Amino acid sequence: MKQTQMWTYICVIFLTLQSQCSACRWLDRYGTVSAESLTLLREMSGQYPENVLVHFPGTLYNLAEKAEVEDQVRFFVLTLDHIINLMDDPEHMNSVQWNLTKVKYFLEVLQRQSSELKECVAQYQKPLQKESYEIGIKRHFRTLKKILKKEKYSAQAWEQIRRAVRSHLQRMEIIANNIKKRF
Repeated sequence: MKQTQMWTYICVIFLTLQSQCSACRWLDRYGTVSAESLTLLREMSGQYPENVLVHFPGTLYNLAEKAEVEDQVRFFVLTLDHIINLMDDPEHMNSVQWNLTKVKYFLEVLQRQSSELKECVAQYQKPLQKESYEIGIKRHFRTLKKILKKEKYSAQAWEQIRRAVRSHLQRMEIIANNIKKRF
């Protein structure tokens, strides 16, 4: 093998490996953007009421914490998309005294997170298959939607949702920090 040919192969291999390793560099910025979304969530209505409790799918997050990075990123995308779908409902937010501008910015930040993470997912080599957490997270958000409908989109129901969303964002941030520690 000629020396120039060998260097060409080395450069191609290096560039291929570099693109795979940097496929999700956005995860490095995840903490900053996540903090921004949590701030907006808090600012849209102030302090979270302490008397509001919502079931949280902790077992799904335990599964996600043990999953491969690719599956964790897919889990983030799935959860963010469900949060966006749930919260992007201005016609039913008449009962809340939230700052709707903050709600709009909050949804924009989540959409940016989801979009960037979808680009990461597109780079992964692992074929997409339906994971057990997908069904569970879908079921959880369906339950949250039922809470809103059952309570006729009351202010208290929306506060339950806001608190649940905060729990999701905080737990995803913990998983993202653990991912960064591995690399």
